[in-house]
Amino acid sequence: MKRSIIWKTAFRSILKNKRRSLLTMLGIVIGIASVITIVAIGNGFKEDMVDKLSAEKQKENVKKISFSAYNTSDMFSDQAMFTDNDLGVVRMVPGVEKIDFDQREVDGAQKGTLNFQAGPKNLSVTYELADKTTKELLAGRQLNDGDNGKLDKTVVVDELVAKELYQDPTAAVNRTFPYKEQLFTIVGVTTNTSGAIGPGNDDSLLYFPKKTYEHYFGKLKDTSTLKLTVAPGYQPDQVLKETIKTLSQQGTMKNSGTYQEYNVKDTIKEMGSLLNNLTLFISAIAAISLVIAGVGVMNMMYISVSERIKEIGIRRALGGTASDIKKQFLTEGIALTLIGGITGYLLGMIIAYLASMALPFSVRPDLMTVSLAIGISVFIGVVFSYFPASAASKKDLIDIMK
Repeated sequence: MKRSIIWKTAFRSILKNKRRSLLTMLGIVIGIASVITIVAIGNGFKEDMVDKLSAEKQKENVKKISFSAYNTSDMFSDQAMFTDNDLGVVRMVPGVEKIDFDQREVDGAQKGTLNFQAGPKNLSVTYELADKTTKELLAGRQLNDGDNGKLDKTVVVDELVAKELYQDPTAAVNRTFPYKEQLFTIVGVTTNTSGAIGPGNDDSLLYFPKKTYEHYFGKLKDTSTLKLTVAPGYQPDQVLKETIKTLSQQGTMKNSGTYQEYNVKDTIKEMGSLLNNLTLFISAIAAISLVIAGVGVMNMMYISVSERIKEIGIRRALGGTASDIKKQFLTEGIALTLIGGITGYLLGMIIAYLASMALPFSVRPDLMTVSLAIGISVFIGVVFSYFPASAASKKDLIDIMK
């Protein structure tokens, strides 16, 4: 039997039982739409992250050096991994045009870690340099342009910090907060949204006026990373290698860890792999619904076989082979799931696009998601239609005539 005839017959059979076909396809549509939505949003997020990291790639003559401590707790302390002494050592390396601490930013904001004592406790919190604050207040006022313009030594703290310092958070307003031999006045207390104080928490719990901070302490630097500019005429990789060797011999932390290049490419690769695995895991959970939908397809195909016994008998009597019968019902199952898969893909992409309107990144269709939708649909059609199709092909003509 010609393939074109098989496909025409398959679509005619699906349209003949529209309501049953639609209800059966609904499970496929929902399952495929869920997987495609998750994959599309996951890919959009991954591409956005990779683009941001790629934008930070340094020029060929600019290298970054990081320090990895043997004791991991040192990485979470307020101890500087690099000092001014290290800058002086690196400046003596031939080929070094410029060396400085890297700019310190977290999520686009300038942040640092502050260790202080509150009674018997030693606390570590993340602070942020701000032009003004907008978080919800529990007491007092926000930082504003006036604090920066007048270089006022004011600070806004989180309610957890205020509670550790003065027990009653509201009592912290207008009290002083010492930092690097300077006294800052607490002018506001914000409500807590992070839930904890600790070195693993990157949420800002304390805010300094940016210009005030830079006036008294200079620009905020990341003392865990050095930014090296190689002079013209020198090989960047060779200068980097010599710099790391020099730091390993004369660096302030030479006995506490190792120095190495901070490679953005490796970070991009690791981030991409992590996001791919996360998307795959969530998609696998969503795909469970496809198994249930597949059982529905199998059930419908068995019903279709039982309803079309006479049709099978007539085809066999007119010379149709068991293989033709199997192909017919198998094609019907594939056609059913393929229609559901394409519909699910379109629905999934629409949902992903609508979701991206509220997200800071865009969702773009790609060949992978199209292939995934079609591939899963055909797979379900073949697997869950095979046994009903096989059962139909094994019907004996004599038994049918009885």
